[in-house]
Amino acid sequence: MKSKIHILRFALNSARASIMRVRTRLYLVPNIPTGFNLSSYTERGTTSSERRSQNYLLLITCIFLSIPAMSQSIKSVRINEIQVVNTDGFRDEYGQTSGWIELYNKGYGKVNVGGCSFKVKGTAYQIPKGDPATVIPAQGYLVFFAGGTPNKGIFHTNFTLEDTDFIEFYDTDGKLVDRFPLDPSGMVEDVSYGWFEDCDGKEKLMTLPATTPGSSNNTLNKIHRSEVFRQADPWGIILTITCIVAVTVSLTLLYFVFKYMGNYLSKRAAKKHVPVKTVQPGKVIAAGEKKKKAITNDELAAIAIALYKYSEIMRRHEEMVLTINKVSKVYSPWSSKIYGLRQFPAKK
Repeated sequence: MKSKIHILRFALNSARASIMRVRTRLYLVPNIPTGFNLSSYTERGTTSSERRSQNYLLLITCIFLSIPAMSQSIKSVRINEIQVVNTDGFRDEYGQTSGWIELYNKGYGKVNVGGCSFKVKGTAYQIPKGDPATVIPAQGYLVFFAGGTPNKGIFHTNFTLEDTDFIEFYDTDGKLVDRFPLDPSGMVEDVSYGWFEDCDGKEKLMTLPATTPGSSNNTLNKIHRSEVFRQADPWGIILTITCIVAVTVSLTLLYFVFKYMGNYLSKRAAKKHVPVKTVQPGKVIAAGEKKKKAITNDELAAIAIALYKYSEIMRRHEEMVLTINKVSKVYSPWSSKIYGLRQFPAKK
């Protein structure tokens, strides 16, 4: 008797353990007796690979959308204009004259040059960080005075331009951004040197016709490209057709890219799924185990009995449930018509 009770307790504990192991990917499949027909169990891999493929698509989308933002970096800044000999020209905030360097942000986003540096022969000047004045707006300019007096402020370098044949501009990581060659011996007094766009739209380094610190070097009166386009298409028909074609082509390319990329990632993720496993009767499979361990017939029988007893208990519990249904018609003596009839006295 004690042995039977021990076996029954073991069966109940094993049944509970088998139910809890479902969450930990451990499955016990016994030799099911008569009345149960569970001959095999099929395990399918998780959907983590599918989630990973969705994350890949999201990452590709973010990278694609961030390309315009990445282009607005320190690489958009260049040395645009310099003046070596300045005797009666552009003056600093102290009213003094010295050589100067002009930076130009040709991008369409603001760039902070704090932490960047200028280098000439044997001398370097790092622009201090943390000052909002070092932010160059889109298509904006910033002038530094090369008078060898860094104690005047952040826009005053510790070198001059009389004894160097180049100026280099480096980013915060020490990578070269721009190199500006110059010949100090050929510089004319109060005349600047920089990039200039000719009538054909080509830029070249040359002696500028006018000194323009903090503004564009192109002082020629020429028709802007937008005006030329407006004259060629006064009704905007060409522009409309061009925009429609560009948007259609872009959306079509995006559709095919995401479609084939999604199919490729889905196939790749399907290969990494956990292979389908069939658990035969009398065997145990645990996630991560290479060797399958078998259990004894007594344990299988105990588990089968426990499952059978558990199903009986659940059936008994269902039979004891009392269900009260609401009546379709509610009856109350107050609403009965027989109590509302008047009874007249009988005539004799």
